[in-house]
Amino acid sequence: MKYTVILILLVLSVPAFSQNTNDTETMLAAHLKRMEHFKYDSPNADSVEYENSLFKKLLLKYLIEHPFTITDPMDVVVKAGLTIASSDDNLFRIYSWDTQTGGTMRFYENIYQFRYGNKVYVKQPVSDIEGDPNSWFSKIYTLPTDDGTYYIGVQYSDFSNRDKYTGLGFFKIEFDSLNENVKLVKTSKGMESDIGIGYDFFSVVNRTERPLELIKYDPAAKIISVPVVNEENGSVTDKFKEYKFTGKYFEEVK
Repeated sequence: MKYTVILILLVLSVPAFSQNTNDTETMLAAHLKRMEHFKYDSPNADSVEYENSLFKKLLLKYLIEHPFTITDPMDVVVKAGLTIASSDDNLFRIYSWDTQTGGTMRFYENIYQFRYGNKVYVKQPVSDIEGDPNSWFSKIYTLPTDDGTYYIGVQYSDFSNRDKYTGLGFFKIEFDSLNENVKLVKTSKGMESDIGIGYDFFSVVNRTERPLELIKYDPAAKIISVPVVNEENGSVTDKFKEYKFTGKYFEEVK
């Protein structure tokens, strides 16, 4: 009889747990929708900031309390405006969203989630630059090496309707912490923890893909291709600089 009771409790707990997670994701989506509502339909800057703070607090709580989320598609929340970039080994994720607090300059926030061993960790990055609009991440490439696995995040910033930035940032899971400042590219200026370009969006506006994939990474060849930008007007040219992974870092191919 004792085992029967336990079995019933377990069976009953599954839909209850599922309902709880569904409710949380519905609430997260609602906060994102209200942020857009108070930004565009019924402008109220204070309400936008309030909804953003509620969304961030709830998302952090949800990710911390439910490790399974590291592989959860969270379709309802994504449809409402959350972007999730996941590594193909399912060990690292970046959650990004537009805070709706900007104008033509967009302000983004991110939350990192990563797995080490049997534990899942959550980290909220904090910029040391006042007024930093931050970037959002569209995808994560995985780079296995003899020194461990590195992660390459494709990121975007919007400074105005015209002035944009796209680049690659490098990460590494180190035990129970995440190194988000991995110097993995050797340039003329020395070792860098990211590589990217600022450019005139209108010079590439006719390209069909969204987001624009201006910087290419070939996982098989381990080559980064960075377009050359005209220094005078910011237009993206058809020329590229290539950086190949040599076993320790990416180095420009001459």
